Amino acid sequence: MIKRFPSQVLVGKDISRELPFLLENFGKRCAIITDANIRKVVDLDKVFSRFDAAFITPDSMEKKRLQALAKTLESYDFVIGMGGGRAIDAAKYPAFLAKKPWIAFPTVLSHDGVVSSRASLDLNGTKASVEASEPAAIIADLDVIKKAPYRNNAAGAGDVISNLSAVQDWRIADKAGKEKYHTVMAELSLLSVRAVEENIADIRKMTDHGAELLLWALISSGFAMNVYGSSRPCSGSEHNVSHALDALGAKALHGEQVALASIVTSYLQGGDWKKIKKLCESFALPATLDAIGISKETMIKAMIAAKGVRERYTILNEIKLDAKKAEDVLRKTGIIRK
Repeated sequence: MIKRFPSQVLVGKDISRELPFLLENFGKRCAIITDANIRKVVDLDKVFSRFDAAFITPDSMEKKRLQALAKTLESYDFVIGMGGGRAIDAAKYPAFLAKKPWIAFPTVLSHDGVVSSRASLDLNGTKASVEASEPAAIIADLDVIKKAPYRNNAAGAGDVISNLSAVQDWRIADKAGKEKYHTVMAELSLLSVRAVEENIADIRKMTDHGAELLLWALISSGFAMNVYGSSRPCSGSEHNVSHALDALGAKALHGEQVALASIVTSYLQGGDWKKIKKLCESFALPATLDAIGISKETMIKAMIAAKGVRERYTILNEIKLDAKKAEDVLRKTGIIRK
């Protein structure tokens, strides 16, 4: 399997002067897939004044709609995904289909999709993770990222924290003879956790250092997945629970859901779930169902359904989880208190 990495990474404050020199390597005509509200925080006409740029805001994340978008990208030299996770996913998949290089330009750090070669799309009313490609370059303006709502950036920290559960599931799969544990890729995933754990105050305040550390933590997670060739280093039973919650109509942010689910799955793994819960609380991430806005019934259904979300061996394959046991776990971890 060919491993690809971004050829260039531009991270800093007020990057508008350096940006043209990076982009000119990819051509002149660019399609910028972006969120409708990005113009409130970025002067797009100024930033891309030296390019023949078209700004596109997809009205749907449905796979078929993005496949149609891919056809319109064939006349451009490169594609930029600019905004949150939705804009980046809406850029990487059509660009992949159109065989065009794409550039990640996150304006918020809500999850590790910044550098991931997988895209999260809508497929017949459910979320689906599909093959795409890694970004050819990454651009991040720290001044823009710091303006994002803290909740969204905190969700990025939550996505990183969930790596603790994912890596432990990988060890469990290795012990069961299902999938060999890769120490280097797992440590790269855990390096991201240590980065956010050691910089809680700066990330909470969204200082320049905090924003940059969170960005690199998410990039490190993405590298681990891309190099390994699957999301295994950063996605296990906790992501299964989150995907099940999505299917049941949960509306919390992805990073919030996987962080909360990690408390549950770490408990089932016999891991340090208290550490995960403390990290969630340190970042002001929801650590109870009341805080995240998910009912007890929905969470229990998601926990039971999670095993069947995809074929990946996790702790959920080794325990018999029924409604009674699921509720017991939620009470013992303090996720529900009544």
